Amino acid sequence: MKHLKSILVLVVLLALLGASQPAFVRADEMPVVSDAVPGSMIDANAGVAAISPNSVLTYPFNVYIPVNQYVYSGQYTMTAGKYVQGYLANSGGHNVYMTVVDSSTLQPLGSEVAFTSEGITQTLWTNTTGTTKYVKIRFGAAYWGTVHATGNLIFGWF
Repeated sequence: MKHLKSILVLVVLLALLGASQPAFVRADEMPVVSDAVPGSMIDANAGVAAISPNSVLTYPFNVYIPVNQYVYSGQYTMTAGKYVQGYLANSGGHNVYMTVVDSSTLQPLGSEVAFTSEGITQTLWTNTTGTTKYVKIRFGAAYWGTVHATGNLIFGWF
């Protein structure tokens, strides 16, 4: 009986540990996990309450975007049904553009999303392909100088 209790405790702990592992992790950055619904997930015109995600991983970015060039994030793994949003905290008042691209070919998987003001969150792409995709975020800017942009990439799933 004494060993049975220990085994049950171990099984429960292992189950909890396994359930808390994210579907994708970048080794060079620690994510921030939250159960909060991102602001842009709520559609005011829908008339129906938004479904909150099971979990959200937030990765900060701090990029310098040179004139007429792109800057790419590190690689992220997105299983089917996952989405990524961008939050632009600061860009010195300049427009910043974010696009989700295939990490090996750098071909866009979605449309370019314009951030014309700071402090907003927008959905960049949702993986509706039915397969796992390895992606990067491409940053661009419309300015005749280098743009310093900071914010977060928010990955979520239902």
